Amino acid sequence: MTYASGGLIEASDYNNFVTSVNAIWGTGSSDSGYGQANTLSNVSPAGSITATQWINLIDRIDSMRAHQSGVTSGLTSPIAGDVIAYLSTLSSQLSSINTNRLSNTGSGFAADSLGGTKTLSNSSGFTTTRTQEFSITFLSYDQMRYFFNTGGFVSITATNSALTGNTKSTNFQSLCDAFGTTRIYAQLSEKSGGSGTLSTSNTAFGFYDLDTTDQLIFRQYSTTTTGGYNSNYISSFARVNSNTVPTVIRLKIVLQDDAADGVDDTVSGIVRTDCTARASGVAYVANVWGSQTSAVVTDT
Repeated sequence: MTYASGGLIEASDYNNFVTSVNAIWGTGSSDSGYGQANTLSNVSPAGSITATQWINLIDRIDSMRAHQSGVTSGLTSPIAGDVIAYLSTLSSQLSSINTNRLSNTGSGFAADSLGGTKTLSNSSGFTTTRTQEFSITFLSYDQMRYFFNTGGFVSITATNSALTGNTKSTNFQSLCDAFGTTRIYAQLSEKSGGSGTLSTSNTAFGFYDLDTTDQLIFRQYSTTTTGGYNSNYISSFARVNSNTVPTVIRLKIVLQDDAADGVDDTVSGIVRTDCTARASGVAYVANVWGSQTSAVVTDT
């Protein structure tokens, strides 16, 4: 019998609810699974559903809803000894939790899990190209999954550059400020801060879309036509170390000088790139994603 008002709660009904909850709350697979240990247990096919089991089911649903949205489900838990009431919105709550499983507006974000923003500075100046790249390493693929599945993100930004000394350099400084920060989540990317218009905006590229080759996430051109500087641009890229069980994500910023000018050819000053990894807060989910470490891959 299907779960319905006026009917008995059969073991198969309850076990189906448990399966739906555990697929997100527990280990799960791919972009489903928070890695939490206190999953629910099935009941035997001929077993009865107790008030305690029903309370635990609603508690898990409330934890996920609060993590995702900041509010609980509104489902009423039974009291031991009472008849368990039919919950008309239970199925829709489970559907909403699945749809919004990668959201994290309820618990916010913890402090930068790299132990503080990692910074790479280069003051040698450059002609044509400056490339700065970080790697962020997780302890295992599952812990990497849990980090992104609970709403964590990694980011890279060149907005803290200090380029001065000539017109082209200050123009690149303005472009760095306009480019803002590239944030990569589980199934999408976003530009945070900055200004202007991106010429390439692959917002649909998230962690699960990356492979072992560089994927262009965002690109933005200078809007200054003086000296042909509107040919200059900044790009962000991302990649992982394995197409099947990655444990490392690499984030890259490239400043490209394509202006066909004969003056101010060297971009001078300090090119600085910052890298962060920000995990979910732990108000409703436990930290099962562990720690991450970062390293400089490229600074040329």
